[in-house]
Amino acid sequence: MGTNDKILVIDDEEAVRTSFQMYLEDSGYRVILAENGRQGTELFDSESPQCVLVDLRMPEMGGHEVIEYISRADENVPIIVVSGTDVLEDAIKALRKGAWDYLTKPVLDMAGLLHRVEETLERSRLIRQNQMYREHLESLVKSRTEELENTNRALSRAVYNTVVILTQTIEAKDPYTRGHSLRVSEYSVAIGKRMGLDRKSIQILRLGSLLHDIGKIGISSSVLNKPGRLTSKEYDLIKEHTIIGERILQNVDFFKPILPLVKSHHRWHDGNGYPELERGNDVPLESEILSVADVYDALTSDRPYRGAMSRDTALSVLKEVSGTQLSPDIVKLFIDQRIYDIEHSKNIMADIEILPDRV
Repeated sequence: MGTNDKILVIDDEEAVRTSFQMYLEDSGYRVILAENGRQGTELFDSESPQCVLVDLRMPEMGGHEVIEYISRADENVPIIVVSGTDVLEDAIKALRKGAWDYLTKPVLDMAGLLHRVEETLERSRLIRQNQMYREHLESLVKSRTEELENTNRALSRAVYNTVVILTQTIEAKDPYTRGHSLRVSEYSVAIGKRMGLDRKSIQILRLGSLLHDIGKIGISSSVLNKPGRLTSKEYDLIKEHTIIGERILQNVDFFKPILPLVKSHHRWHDGNGYPELERGNDVPLESEILSVADVYDALTSDRPYRGAMSRDTALSVLKEVSGTQLSPDIVKLFIDQRIYDIEHSKNIMADIEILPDRV
């Protein structure tokens, strides 16, 4: 029984108010009485009843207005209309405005009234419990999502720290390429953004460019840093770095999306270059972007066998190999958009966007 439930009775007939009060209080409810709609809405605000019984025809404020007011304030408070009018339109209007049930006066079956009150109160409790459960579930999901995002951020930072270490390892092995991977990454990302690539492709470009030469770890320093022209055998060893790089990274799920870049950044636009691709496989767009960035930075950097070229000379070389070694569209964009003029970072981590999700 509802010993803790409070019921507001709004009716301009004193006899009705009194009879409802006596019966409901005998049934264990606390009852508040209002003789008109205005007083009823004021008591609703101050007393916060769990159920409202309301007449429709009252002075100062009619029942329809009361129903509308209470429904706006809290749609989960059950409203039972107890009215002397049996006009169907009145009942429909009351239900549309938010009433939960409708009884006509005189109420001869008080037990039936009590049953309606208990039924609507139980329905209200179930609705509130479901709402609380849903809010709790939403809060729990939000909390778990935040925990997962924090875990993914921590994982991403750990992976990126690994990227930094690997990049520094490449440069320690081949000091002539110091800063090369970072500059290539910045060029590649700039090209990708100008081309309108999505976030995932940009991230693939960023990581793939940073680690495109990781396979040089497996190449002898005497070959990498040889000041003179390489023999045919030595050049074949150098070409192995694309396969070695793929092999180093292939067992780490996080790096799988960048494997095509690591393996095919020396494949030419016209199908030449190395290594040979399996039949039916095309060079990915990200790899063609990386190739342009890689060639330009290699040309403008000191190497054991030659000094750095000037910017103009390097751009002329890009134009010469456009359509054969390099994609003509990407070369044109690189030159027309003056991407070669971008300002370079000195910190790998400063250039990396920490994403909560994996590539």
